[in-house]
Amino acid sequence: MSIAIRPATEEDVPAIHALVEEHARLAFGEPELDEVEIRSWFRLPGIWLAVAERDGELVGYMDVAQEDGHFNVDTRPLEAEVAPALVAAAEEYARGRAEAPVLRGFVQGNDPFCRPAFEAVGWGPIRYSFQMRIQLTDDIPEPRWPDGLTLRTMRPGEEERVCATAVEAFSDHWDFRPKAYEEWHRRMVDRPRFDPSLWWLVEEGEELVATSLNSWHFSGDPRFGWVDTLGVRPRWRRQGIATALLLHSFRDFRERGATRVGLGVDGENTTGAVRLYERAGMHVVRRNDTYEKVL
Repeated sequence: MSIAIRPATEEDVPAIHALVEEHARLAFGEPELDEVEIRSWFRLPGIWLAVAERDGELVGYMDVAQEDGHFNVDTRPLEAEVAPALVAAAEEYARGRAEAPVLRGFVQGNDPFCRPAFEAVGWGPIRYSFQMRIQLTDDIPEPRWPDGLTLRTMRPGEEERVCATAVEAFSDHWDFRPKAYEEWHRRMVDRPRFDPSLWWLVEEGEELVATSLNSWHFSGDPRFGWVDTLGVRPRWRRQGIATALLLHSFRDFRERGATRVGLGVDGENTTGAVRLYERAGMHVVRRNDTYEKVL
């Protein structure tokens, strides 16, 4: 039977979850997402979710999200012949919505299908990132804070201030494009596992200088903590604040019952983030490659 691509619906969520988990075991050997996370994607603006079917059975999943200046393409095929069909559908979708669109696709871990499908039609690698983790033990060092700083969790109504701090902290990162507050709010606050007690803020007087916006992992594992956004404003860098925030996050997650903590980081980060995380005891568990094509 031939492969058919169609829009996904919320009724597909259980089947998509099963497919994504099978893909995750294939690509990196462990669960990745739960149904709560997948269902939340249907509420995101500017995204097309699709599935590949053969004879009524799901054999692939894809979403295409339109960002400022490009389209992000996430493909999860279960077979080699499914990947080219998903990539072709993504290209067709983008052509109908932009002139000379730029598409970016992701090869996660050891996925054996996406890389050859991208390369066969002219996509090329442009960047890579790492997922890093630490197993939590009893000997996590006590954070050492520079004088004059205070640490606390976020209070209600401070979201816009936190957003502005995160935007400044990441303004010198690769391909940075500032997001409108409403978009940031949808991604960071209007999410299934938002918990303000996991958002740590560092202040100097009235100045908010750094944040660690944490959550529980997308798999739903209550023992797996996730550092979503760790950033220090440029003026306060190179004082050990990022390391102190990271160690504090580790200890906080451990007190809440976590056995491990992870995060994602640009592999070519110019601020030395990878080395900082390694010094704090983290190690790389997975590499993800970004491919790009201009139509």
